[in-house]
Amino acid sequence: MSVKVLRRAVVGSVAVAATLALVAACADDPVARPCSNIPAGGCPLSRGVACEDPACEAVYACRPGDVWELQETCPPREPRARPDASVPDAAAAPLDASIDAPPGAFGGPGCESLQAPDCMLGLALSCGADCCGCEELFVCEDRGWTLWGTCGDGGVSPRR
Repeated sequence: MSVKVLRRAVVGSVAVAATLALVAACADDPVARPCSNIPAGGCPLSRGVACEDPACEAVYACRPGDVWELQETCPPREPRARPDASVPDAAAAPLDASIDAPPGAFGGPGCESLQAPDCMLGLALSCGADCCGCEELFVCEDRGWTLWGTCGDGGVSPRR
């Protein structure tokens, strides 16, 4: 090979490498954000168990651009299949929450799993007086966890 041929090969390789580097630098994708505002009656994909939740009417997948895509419609339930939260005889109910669970009590979009002894408020409310070992209780708001209250000897207590 002559020096001219080698020089052309080196220049060509450098030009290709520079072009590829420029394309890669311009192709930065924005950081993917979890979806928010799932459609009414919808639940996010959850490893095939979303339709077991009595509140779920349909299962949605989060797609880029904060878009919910319908994946499946949950089978219809008998009206009696839904749990009845009313208590006909208050004396017969050993557990009853003294508060209504606020939105986000069971988590939501953008809220990752908490580590014990931190818990979702909804979990502690479902456990009764012992709070399942939870200490600080959180609700999901604006794609993040917000301290809602604590759990101690007296059960669940809102933050004051």
